[in-house]
Amino acid sequence: MATANDNDITIKASKIKNESYVMSNTNEIIHLAARIKKLQKIAATYDISKESIYSNNKSVTYDVVFEANENYIKAVYDHNGEIIKSEEYYEDVRIPYDLTSQLAKDYPGWSFNKSNCKIFYSKEEASKFTYTIVLKKGNKSKLITR
Repeated sequence: MATANDNDITIKASKIKNESYVMSNTNEIIHLAARIKKLQKIAATYDISKESIYSNNKSVTYDVVFEANENYIKAVYDHNGEIIKSEEYYEDVRIPYDLTSQLAKDYPGWSFNKSNCKIFYSKEEASKFTYTIVLKKGNKSKLITR
């Protein structure tokens, strides 16, 4: 398990082995919060071959969890150190403007209370983003998933 604190993360500029993971969905990536991009970059630059459990066996995969506060990435690496899939969870994220706009139109008078984002990455297809938002209006609340 790798743990990171937002204040002490530094990544050296270099060619990222898992660049396809970081850039998996360029339409969404521009809307992602800096802390999401930062944790993704840590996962993308992680070198599984430096670990004592590493084997050159081509059929071996490695599950690695990266955590920062309540956020996490569960990444699966192949024997070459490439991320083949991941599941990510982020709390209290900024919601993309298009979604915020649409929700404001669909639910006039409701305020945004909480939000989280799940990202599912697979090397074989585009990333899938799911936002869960809690809207409040007085004593009432609604859970919206998009």
